[in-house]
Amino acid sequence: MSDLVLPAFMMDCRDWMVVSAEEAGLASDLDDVPTVAVLSTMVIDDDIREATGALTVGLLDDDEPLDTRQVAPGAEALELLDTDAEPGTRRYVMPAPTMIDGPQNLALLAEFVLEDSVSSEDELSRRIDALMSSFRWQSVAA
Repeated sequence: MSDLVLPAFMMDCRDWMVVSAEEAGLASDLDDVPTVAVLSTMVIDDDIREATGALTVGLLDDDEPLDTRQVAPGAEALELLDTDAEPGTRRYVMPAPTMIDGPQNLALLAEFVLEDSVSSEDELSRRIDALMSSFRWQSVAA
């Protein structure tokens, strides 16, 4: 049996801080979930508005196609368009590249929690779109 290595990735996180799940108020939501990072950003204008995102590792189910849209032309991140999402959340999936050994179902998942009233033109939405558009898988050197 060979080891399976998840390729490295890069994201432009300049508008984001890495926080603990507890600091973000997500501790109980992430129990037993392989968490890569929890990110938080806030916009201060007339009020303070914040978005928090958790990046986790998951498995895709080949039997059930996902309703998605590509975040930007050439982007690897796909926004999930399911109707089961909680109000005020945006969810994304980044399937890992196929390995030489054959297909695999690993993916990086991202779920962002933000205020229900955030529009697609809002600065918080712009930051989430920019972060997800910047996602790139990197090959693992042999």
